[in-house]
Amino acid sequence: MGDADDQGSLAAVLIVLRLLASWCFAAIGALGLLMGFADPNYVIFHVVLLAGGLAMLGFRPMLRRPRPIAYLAGAVVALLGLLISALPRASAAVCCRLSGYENPHGFPFAFLADGHLDAWRAFADLLFWACVGLFPLAVITLVAPAPEPAPGHPAGHTAHAEQRAEVADDENVGGLP
Repeated sequence: MGDADDQGSLAAVLIVLRLLASWCFAAIGALGLLMGFADPNYVIFHVVLLAGGLAMLGFRPMLRRPRPIAYLAGAVVALLGLLISALPRASAAVCCRLSGYENPHGFPFAFLADGHLDAWRAFADLLFWACVGLFPLAVITLVAPAPEPAPGHPAGHTAHAEQRAEVADDENVGGLP
């Protein structure tokens, strides 16, 4: 992986995966909202999925790299949201109901109830909180000042990497006969 071509192809694969995921999130969120607004938990899920997909489409890490604090804030929001929503609740008013279980918990889906784990709902909750974690990452990246390039770094250098001909006569460019 130390080769420059390997890093370029890895970056290309990561960009393609980000774009595929973002289009899928946005499409699923939009389609879910077009299906109706019956349950508030599903509406919240689809709004966050749509907004997360659009945020990932607009996020270009090549233009401005997130700082480590942005990654940390996004991860903390995602993990805390998932952990806090997974805590058991005794009140029926704050707990979403899963048929057949007395005390289900999780948001927006009840993925853990009476010691039983529903893997698909847990995956949907993880996806939801990962999209919520994207928002502080994007905000901190946009608000925080960009790091200064190191002295002698090509990003701080405004000249071209190769010498260009000062006069157009040096080049062999001719018109059609």
